[in-house]
Amino acid sequence: MINTRTSALVVATTLAVGSLVGCAGTSTPASTPSGGSTPTATATTTPSPTAEPRVEDPADPATWIIDEAGVGPIDVGGDFTSTLGGLAGPWANDTANCSWSAWWMAADSAYGVSFVRGTESEAAPIREISVYSAAETPAVVPGPVTEVGLGIGATKAEVLAAYPDAQEGVSTIGSDTWIMLPSATDAHVYFAFRENSDTAWDVTVTTGAEPSYEVCG
Repeated sequence: MINTRTSALVVATTLAVGSLVGCAGTSTPASTPSGGSTPTATATTTPSPTAEPRVEDPADPATWIIDEAGVGPIDVGGDFTSTLGGLAGPWANDTANCSWSAWWMAADSAYGVSFVRGTESEAAPIREISVYSAAETPAVVPGPVTEVGLGIGATKAEVLAAYPDAQEGVSTIGSDTWIMLPSATDAHVYFAFRENSDTAWDVTVTTGAEPSYEVCG
């Protein structure tokens, strides 16, 4: 009885193995791309790191951004009195002789910031803001800059490279030359250069046709 079951099991196993071998022998090999080429991996690129956005601190002019809207918390068209009252630090305002202007100087005197309102009335809005250096040979300072990082000490070549649509001009009073950046508003950013110099000593935002030659004169 045991021998008969064993013989039957052997026969059944033999038939099953034969069937599997037969199936394997008739399978179709996987096809390859035409021309015998094999797919290649797509190259991936790692994006370049981007600069961290500059964070403005109203109490620190070194962090301020210059654009056609103004300089840091000082806005073209803003109210002079409330703007001055909201600024931290040693801002000066000569109410007796030049009440329409306010100014601030860095602790090391490397640069200063000033702004003026219109003189037609005490309620006239702010019309001009300047960042300037009194150094005979201007150099880059840790002060306000445009969104591309240019401020006092920038060269004409750097400004024109960063703003190819900028316009060059000559002051109607004095010997400065300037570069006016394009703007979608009535105010423009001007980089000013002294005679025979290609390094900016002043960056002004103004609604005027050019930066003022004098403010309190």
